[in-house]
Amino acid sequence: MKAWLSLAEQGVRNYDGYSFKDFLTEFGKSYDSTEHNTRLEVFESNLKKIAAHNAEYEAGHHTWYAAVNHLTDWTEEEFRKLRSTKYAPSHHAEVALLQEQPNPDSMDWREKGAVSPVKNQGGCGSCWAFSATESVESHLQIASGKLLELAPQTYVNCVKNPDECGGTGGCEGATMELAFNLTVEQGVALESDLPYKGSDQQCTAYKPAAKATGYVKNPVNDANGLETALATKGPVSVTVAAGSWQFYGGGVFHGCSHGFLGKQDATLDHGVQAVGYSKDYWIVRNSWGESWGEKGYIRLSRASDATTFLDKRPADGVACKPLPKTQTVGGECGVLFDTSYPTGVSSTTTEFVV
Repeated sequence: MKAWLSLAEQGVRNYDGYSFKDFLTEFGKSYDSTEHNTRLEVFESNLKKIAAHNAEYEAGHHTWYAAVNHLTDWTEEEFRKLRSTKYAPSHHAEVALLQEQPNPDSMDWREKGAVSPVKNQGGCGSCWAFSATESVESHLQIASGKLLELAPQTYVNCVKNPDECGGTGGCEGATMELAFNLTVEQGVALESDLPYKGSDQQCTAYKPAAKATGYVKNPVNDANGLETALATKGPVSVTVAAGSWQFYGGGVFHGCSHGFLGKQDATLDHGVQAVGYSKDYWIVRNSWGESWGEKGYIRLSRASDATTFLDKRPADGVACKPLPKTQTVGGECGVLFDTSYPTGVSSTTTEFVV
């Protein structure tokens, strides 16, 4: 992107004169008089942050721009609830080393039909369940040619989390690895059989549509390991620090390492899915709907692949033992630290989605 071009010439939306009324209309929202005033205040504060960042982007200080989306009138606490996945150090399988090899310069599993449409987790902290579901979907398609739309509600309802890994379970958080374990033990249902509710529901008997035999955890903070997994195995579930992602609009993101408006972020707190890479960025799928980011995706800069950052709150929301006081995470937004994918995925249904 040429920094000397204007925002309009770069295709970045101009929010001059954009009002809260415009926002409500665009995103189909409405509030009673009391909440309206509260949301208005939050919206105006966040709009100023977006404008400030985009002024720096236009001046050539950043490779990514901010945008108004459906989260622009959310409070920090509401946004924090979306990010309910933390690393649980004592609950991971042993690292599996993939043989180092020359990988292609780029890979995008969307182009190979192995990625289902972007989903929206709503206000439930179920990012971990969506990340796991998406990776099971992808690996099933790669193994069988079937692209099923599976049910994250399966994991929200039925993943047991007695050690409170990544939260207290359901909408209050868990981990992708716990979801993969349930996929081995009981399988995961079709979305059509167990529709997403966006809230905690009772675990009841369900018909599994896909099962797995296990999962692999890639080497910690190893860019080549993640790249090789993406190049040779398929999409990968990853844990990231997403505290600075709220207003991402597009471009190659470096807001964790450089700090969005001066605030650096290395606290791993969100589960997403890596679906590809280039030499310059990782292609990551989020679960906040298509109105966020680049139609639901974010490109994370690879300039920090060899750099590590200190996560000072690894125990935030995690009760798994033993808990470190700090942990060293690698890559932009710590994307290289906790990466995994299911193995031996197979289908138990004849239904499929093209």
